[in-house]
Amino acid sequence: MKKAMVLRAGKGMGRALIGSLIEAGAEVVAFSGSRRRLTALEEAYSGTSRLRTALGDGRNPQELLTAAAGVDAIFIGIYLTYDEHPDRVRERLEAVHWVSERTGAKVVLLEGIYRPDGEHEDLLSDKRHLRLLCPELYGPNVSNTIVHYTLKRIAQGKTTKYVGPPSVKREYLYADDAARYAAKLAMRQSADTTAWRLRGGPAISPPELIGIAGSAVQAVPSAVRIGGWKLRLLEWQASRAKDILNRYEKGDSVSARSLPEYGSEGTSYESGVAATLARIAEKLGNKTNIRP
Repeated sequence: MKKAMVLRAGKGMGRALIGSLIEAGAEVVAFSGSRRRLTALEEAYSGTSRLRTALGDGRNPQELLTAAAGVDAIFIGIYLTYDEHPDRVRERLEAVHWVSERTGAKVVLLEGIYRPDGEHEDLLSDKRHLRLLCPELYGPNVSNTIVHYTLKRIAQGKTTKYVGPPSVKREYLYADDAARYAAKLAMRQSADTTAWRLRGGPAISPPELIGIAGSAVQAVPSAVRIGGWKLRLLEWQASRAKDILNRYEKGDSVSARSLPEYGSEGTSYESGVAATLARIAEKLGNKTNIRP
């Protein structure tokens, strides 16, 4: 793979992918609907000629096709955060699929393992696609995830609220590690395996994660589980939340566990959580002493 296009490039996972692909020697087209985010990327990578930016609508096939000239792979993430709209996700997938058919570019899909079962499976099951299922992501630029909400409350010094039984252990994957794994898999020439589960850190429970965060901020966070009427209210307010939360409460999905795993020893929770908390505190304007 010599040239790749990253959709939603200004988002947290998109930024991590761009960095990993450039580091691996690929040219990158960063595609986004936000001029502000593209300008920030141009400034961040002003010292390299490997980045080109393209402003457009990721659901517009013609705009994507124009930007995709000469690319070998198209990277797109879906349901990595919990603010996705299914109709928009489908439109993006249809546009990418259309461009892939006309250019021959491989599609690299990074999917959250808690995404709704069976949604858009007709578009995701194309054998030409490389599907990478990710445990819940966290990192300095990743937001709109449950773990980010938990860490943000700790950075604010507020009572932390978490979802699911305290005994259920889950893996969390640092975004930079996920991007590095995705870049390496996409650059493999073999197409024998078209779906992988990216390996996160060791499975830990919510209290264990909160304890790691507490050590970083040198405090003992107050934590309570969201349940009862508060959980039912959340499910009522967000019609799709019930399905996602039910899957989340059970831990890793069965379908994800059945896939071959990929990933070496990644960022420790201690380092990753400290870096994430430091960035959150910076955004909030808090002057905190985060201990790595």
